[in-house]
Amino acid sequence: MNQSFIGITPRFITNSETGIRAVKINMDYINQIINYNKVPLILFDDENLEENLKLCDGFFLLGGDDIDPKYYGENNQEGLSRDIDEYTDIIDKKIIEYAVANKVPTIGICRGHQDLAAFLGGSLHQDIPSANLEHPSEDKKHFVTKVTSTKLLDRLPDKFLVNTFHHQAIKDLAPGFIATLVNHDIIEAMEHTTLPIISVQWHPERHYTNESKIIFDYFYELVEQYKK
Repeated sequence: MNQSFIGITPRFITNSETGIRAVKINMDYINQIINYNKVPLILFDDENLEENLKLCDGFFLLGGDDIDPKYYGENNQEGLSRDIDEYTDIIDKKIIEYAVANKVPTIGICRGHQDLAAFLGGSLHQDIPSANLEHPSEDKKHFVTKVTSTKLLDRLPDKFLVNTFHHQAIKDLAPGFIATLVNHDIIEAMEHTTLPIISVQWHPERHYTNESKIIFDYFYELVEQYKK
């Protein structure tokens, strides 16, 4: 099959009056995949999951609500972890485990960045302000700075501007990952040392800059290498 499928983690919204759940995915993600001539494939935890995972040449771990802290050995401290959804946690975890086992290129964005830590042996700060970390939280912009050198980082400036839409952050990296970009106390990006997995805390698909293009270009290069 010549066409590349990019598997997407599903995100949901629940109608407060009817209780009906619907899939809700920001079109910025979809458009970004389509613009690279790939086909987005939303993945669900059903009888077709295994076959659909095999179709994918890459995975997008999307932004979203908080992860249940039980996955990194903690309780929900005074409700600091918000809007936890069990189904979302389960499907994200299964996709990540498949990606690791089969060395499938993967990019994590915002919650997706945190997913990789929470489900692979790392941990999270459940709330940036409560942890007294030096970092602008919620909807602000700030600079990120390189702290190492990788094939991806060598293409990026030493310091550049990104957006911020989060109140949690990675506390402990999962085994095999290195921090690549930081802002004060926060790990803003990381990469796996042996697997084609990269992630960022911000939303490059929303604030589409030259740096965003470099990151996505690199990810799709990994996808093409995987296909071969």
